[in-house]
Amino acid sequence: MSWDEVVGHRNVLERFQKSARRNRLASTYLFVGPSGIGKRTFALKLAQSLLCRQTADDELVACGECPSCQQLVAGSHPDLIRVSKPDDKKFIPVEMFIGKEGQRRQQGLVHDIGLKPFYGGRRIALIDDADHLNAEGANSLLKTLEEPPPRSILILVGTSQQKQIQTILSRSQVIHFSALETGQVRQIIETDQLIEGDEVDLDQIVQAANGSVEMAIRLSDPELLEFVDLLYRQLASLDPGQDDFASSLGTFVDAAGKESKLKRQRLFEVGDFAVNFYRDLLHRSANSGQRQANLETFGQTALERFRESGFSDAVTQQAVAACIRRTLTLQSEVHANAMPANAIASWLVDLGRLCRAETAFETVS
Repeated sequence: MSWDEVVGHRNVLERFQKSARRNRLASTYLFVGPSGIGKRTFALKLAQSLLCRQTADDELVACGECPSCQQLVAGSHPDLIRVSKPDDKKFIPVEMFIGKEGQRRQQGLVHDIGLKPFYGGRRIALIDDADHLNAEGANSLLKTLEEPPPRSILILVGTSQQKQIQTILSRSQVIHFSALETGQVRQIIETDQLIEGDEVDLDQIVQAANGSVEMAIRLSDPELLEFVDLLYRQLASLDPGQDDFASSLGTFVDAAGKESKLKRQRLFEVGDFAVNFYRDLLHRSANSGQRQANLETFGQTALERFRESGFSDAVTQQAVAACIRRTLTLQSEVHANAMPANAIASWLVDLGRLCRAETAFETVS
């Protein structure tokens, strides 16, 4: 797999190439950015380039043919350690980092990354789902972060800095990944045939996907696509709880299935869409170029309503940032098994208060 097959993120690649040429690669990286934009794909390509036996480190290119490259693609490279959250767990189990009881520090990522590289080059560890590290897991990595083994690199992949434990954040070099362009999302979907069906409006889906392939796949469900439009309309009103929207949202969440896990997943997903809305609004208020085309009408409406309320752009940005924090709190509550109906009601009320400046921005989080 050549870098040409990694869609987007040229600026991040150039940054790593520059660091490699100067022999200034860090020992720990934290990749953050929206889900479904290729952070994991980039991390694996980076690992392949650094572990390739036919090219020098400072070239940051993988030949694709040597045993090392082929093993990495096959998922069997002895010098690449991968950890991710099991589907049935809320957090990454500490055992994945330091082994089971009775075998602490004799198993797991912390033990494995300290071993001598099989091929004599590097050892690389990739922690996916870094948003789901709890304090126990983060603390188990502390010594490795502070005293990394020679020629080792640890890459954590998450969605935002706000979701990371300070133990990790303060000891990592943070790399920000931007959402993909609409055309890039469409390119990936069509090349890999990720969405099928004659009745699917791919143009509408990729416009609504906010630069995320993962989100585009979700939005191939017409019910979700329709609901997201309603959600954005409510958020743009600056009073999202109006018209008994809490009941509508509750009904939508309940329709995910009988299992509470499915309902929590759907509510968490609603939070993702809300965060995307507010991030777009931040860019609009700051006159940033990173606006999302599918939010043109809703984002502009919300911005005009803030201004009609007498908010300066600076105050608007504070309010919107507080809405993002409150939405991240909603997602944390979902992970903690909060009752969806109660979480929804308080979330919508708090968003309305923040948008009307009825409460201090820093007190609702």
